[in-house]
Amino acid sequence: MSKVNVYDLPTRVFHWIFAILFIFSFSIGKFVDDESKLYVYHMLSGITMTFIVIMRIIWGFLGTEYAKFSSFKLRPTDLKNYFLEFISNKNERLLGHNPASSYAALFMFLLTFGLFITGLLMANHIKKSFFEEVHELFALSFLITVILHICGVVLHQLRHKDGMISSMVNGKKQSVESNSPIKTQALFPFLAFCVLLFTFIFQIYQNFDSQKQTLSVFKYSIQLGKTDKKQDVEYYNNYYKMDQD
Repeated sequence: MSKVNVYDLPTRVFHWIFAILFIFSFSIGKFVDDESKLYVYHMLSGITMTFIVIMRIIWGFLGTEYAKFSSFKLRPTDLKNYFLEFISNKNERLLGHNPASSYAALFMFLLTFGLFITGLLMANHIKKSFFEEVHELFALSFLITVILHICGVVLHQLRHKDGMISSMVNGKKQSVESNSPIKTQALFPFLAFCVLLFTFIFQIYQNFDSQKQTLSVFKYSIQLGKTDKKQDVEYYNNYYKMDQD
């Protein structure tokens, strides 16, 4: 059976950058002491993850057929039937996302926003103990989702041998008679995605103070890492001063 184009360039590049950033963020959060100056890169990576998820959401409305959320199978009955049919070895192949991968993607997007918000609240000492627990719960949930997703992809590939694993590299899967392949790789949106991502990273680099471990966003300074008491006083004084202005 011939292979056809399913996933466009922006979707595939997002997939791998998202995966790399999660591994990077999770590894630092798990294995680097939060007193270390390296720990702040866990936050910067998380902020970048959030930015690319926002771009992916936009692409989920404007992108090619199987990048769009309208192609995701998100009805609870679809998910239930998918698992029942998978167990009974009767489930049919889909060219795009199946119900399990649709839910996994949506769940990971939501968890990214949850990690971003709780991370900022923790770093800025807003109910730190509570949000630290929530942040760790979100991170664990994200890891479990990733593991289940990988297991599902491997099981799907073993059963159907349709190129699902390689599809996020070359964008191709075995054709399905009832589904049409995409007609473009969306090269221009891919270039726009790269420009926006590199611009965002450059702006972070320009506005990040590694000594104070703060990131300037417009006129506000966001604390990302731990500081000593003298720096804390200076940070809060500057924050309230800007707030009054």
